[in-house]
Amino acid sequence: MKTFRRTLALLICIIMAASLFVACGKESSQDTGTKDSGTSSESSSTTSEQKEDATPAKKVTLTWPCIWVGVDSKASTIAKFVQEFNEQNKGKIEVVIEENSDYQAYRDKLRTTVSAGNAPDFFTIDSDIPFYLQSGKLLDLTEAVNSGWANDFVSGALDNTTVDGKVYAIPYEMAVTPVMYNKKLLKQAGWDKFPETFDELWQCAEDLKAAGITPFSQMTGENAWTTMLWYSQVLVAIGGPDIYENPNDPAYVQAAEVIKKMFDYTTKDAVGAGASVSGGHFLAEETAIFMNGPWYIGRLRSDGQNNMYENVAIAPCPVYEGGKGSKGGYIGNPQALLAAGATDDKDKANAAIELMKYLTNPERVTELSAAAGSLFYVKSADTGAGLERLQAEMIKQVNEAPYIVGHFQYMNPPAVYNELPMALSGLVLGELTPEQFVEQLNSKR
Repeated sequence: MKTFRRTLALLICIIMAASLFVACGKESSQDTGTKDSGTSSESSSTTSEQKEDATPAKKVTLTWPCIWVGVDSKASTIAKFVQEFNEQNKGKIEVVIEENSDYQAYRDKLRTTVSAGNAPDFFTIDSDIPFYLQSGKLLDLTEAVNSGWANDFVSGALDNTTVDGKVYAIPYEMAVTPVMYNKKLLKQAGWDKFPETFDELWQCAEDLKAAGITPFSQMTGENAWTTMLWYSQVLVAIGGPDIYENPNDPAYVQAAEVIKKMFDYTTKDAVGAGASVSGGHFLAEETAIFMNGPWYIGRLRSDGQNNMYENVAIAPCPVYEGGKGSKGGYIGNPQALLAAGATDDKDKANAAIELMKYLTNPERVTELSAAAGSLFYVKSADTGAGLERLQAEMIKQVNEAPYIVGHFQYMNPPAVYNELPMALSGLVLGELTPEQFVEQLNSKR
């Protein structure tokens, strides 16, 4: 899984996932060899029959430390699903949500507990995926997947969660991260379209600044998420889609120079800022350019001021002149997997599988996609559903992308990306040169 370069086959998979999306909704934040045969309805019927066989002999309580709470775009819909699941399984299975609104704290705690052999009953994985899949601490889902459940997923999706022929997690949410920009603000600066090259991007930034508009939303706090996405985009634009195969490539230093320059065009509070601050500036139309994923669409609609959602458009990363990247290249990777801790308690294992099946039901995934704006690996039950406009544009751009490469966090060991916020702060404050920035990251490999 170290190499995450996707070619036409994955692009086709993502296009197949277009059937997941509906036009409007309520807002609220690799090879198994299994063929995609049959329809979703057939698969759903199969899994319903399996449910009778898997009903626990005693009441089972599943504890779920969940990050889809609070302001997360999936929070209200997931809470609804859990309530419905508990009602349907009253006296048999009860899911207890442990709210974890601090994403990074959740990730740190999860890795620690799994390492210690105390994996939660049920949980989601959104980073360091190879560690969890190879840990030996996850419930083996192979038998359940091969009993017809696999038919509910887009072709190739289970490849991401399979180790030595065994499936240890269920692919759920997928992530692609385009540039989001405010068309109204760019137009005020004299730009009718998003820049296609970095030379144009710098000119656009100057024009925005001259018009009294802050160009970029950036951050160094928490896990430096949105700036990490920019660093990923620039790395690939300069070094090409195979950049992660050589951490000593000069592109790492060049990309650091670009990121440092971006902080000349960001908000005064960017150093130390977290995601709520960085995103808040964009939602308030205080910045013109932001980077995030499809899950943010719900936030644009619900929290964007002055109906700014209508002014938001997306674009691939600009081309870096002389770089090895290609026009239209994209960053993307699995965003969330469903998993359960390995257990000798058959009833608890079956209960966890039933919850996974409930959450991956095509009708429910369609509902969740509409509410949150997220993209999923599960086929939709309604193939005639229209696409929300930003989702549709993401699908179009991904279809045209010459490659899809994982972002920096996904493609590096945890020690490296955990070092990124501190190194980034040093870089933008002038305490580290771009060379020293890269050296500090590489020292953690």
